[in-house]
Amino acid sequence: MTAATAPRIRDDFAFSSASLGVAAAIFYLVSFVLSTPLGRLVERVGATAAMRACAVLTAISCLAVAALAQSAEALIALLATAGFGNALASPAVSAALKHEVPSERQGLAFGAQQAGASIGALLAGLALPAVAIPLGWRWCFVAVAALALLAAAYAPGHIPAPAPAERGRPPKGLNAVHAIGLTAFFASAASVGFVSFLVSYADDSGIDEGAAGILLAVVSGCAAACRIVLGALADRGDQDALRPVPAMFLVSAGAYLLLIAGEPALIVIAALLAGSFGWAWPGALNLAVVQMSPEAPAWAVGVMLAGLFGGAVVGPLVIGLLGDHGHYAAAWILCAVLAVLAAATIWLLPRCASRSSQ
Repeated sequence: MTAATAPRIRDDFAFSSASLGVAAAIFYLVSFVLSTPLGRLVERVGATAAMRACAVLTAISCLAVAALAQSAEALIALLATAGFGNALASPAVSAALKHEVPSERQGLAFGAQQAGASIGALLAGLALPAVAIPLGWRWCFVAVAALALLAAAYAPGHIPAPAPAERGRPPKGLNAVHAIGLTAFFASAASVGFVSFLVSYADDSGIDEGAAGILLAVVSGCAAACRIVLGALADRGDQDALRPVPAMFLVSAGAYLLLIAGEPALIVIAALLAGSFGWAWPGALNLAVVQMSPEAPAWAVGVMLAGLFGGAVVGPLVIGLLGDHGHYAAAWILCAVLAVLAAATIWLLPRCASRSSQ
């Protein structure tokens, strides 16, 4: 939401591209630090309590931003508090899906789960022309808080907390789950960096800010659809959830390079390709780590998210600094390199898995 409404936030107080990068980095840094320990907490308290706590924390943070953010520094500090709820969300929902959904349908379930993040970005993009421009950007955060409270009220209440004897013990040492975390780091640094500055870059390149918000919404919709399709494909027979992911990363690398042209038409094409292929991977990685660690799925998802959030810290921060100095071309080259590294880690994963099994 902050990235989508950044053009309007700047009407209230100074909020540069570097400030936006720092805000995203701090938000994800908190999520990075807390994701693994909160994954262990979910194993103890159960999915229902964790989902409700996540929704309430998110609502409180959004209301605080709407009421109290009067400077870039205040906004950054308040967004840091939102990282608590963000770190808790995916382990909680993943544990619920692992409990509730049959294994032969978990690919679609985890794809749909991760599509929620893209749908949230879609709504954030639409919020710029629909809410932020006519009413003010603060009302966007009020709307998010209301949705979060609804989620807390309607969280499923029948999922039991695991008994002490049923709680899985995470394996010791590095293993294939940690290798997936490294993949998530590279992919997230590229995709979150790209998404965080798509609206600002498009606006600077001559695309109307309302149209830039709609572009973000369309890109997010493409990512959501691709996450669901990728999950559905993983449910077909013995299909490896990770098999198509390296090729998708390589397509996204080409899309990032296409952004360098700076022409509005090419930006639209590149953004759609990057969103469809470079931002569709979280569900596949989520499913992969749950399958690798069925005895402690919330812990495994927490490890993967540590990589994801770590990349989400680095990507926006570096791209924001480059963009502030007029070096967007270097930023998009960096995204392309990161996408290639993510593909390489998937290709090397069988070696990591064989070593961890020895």
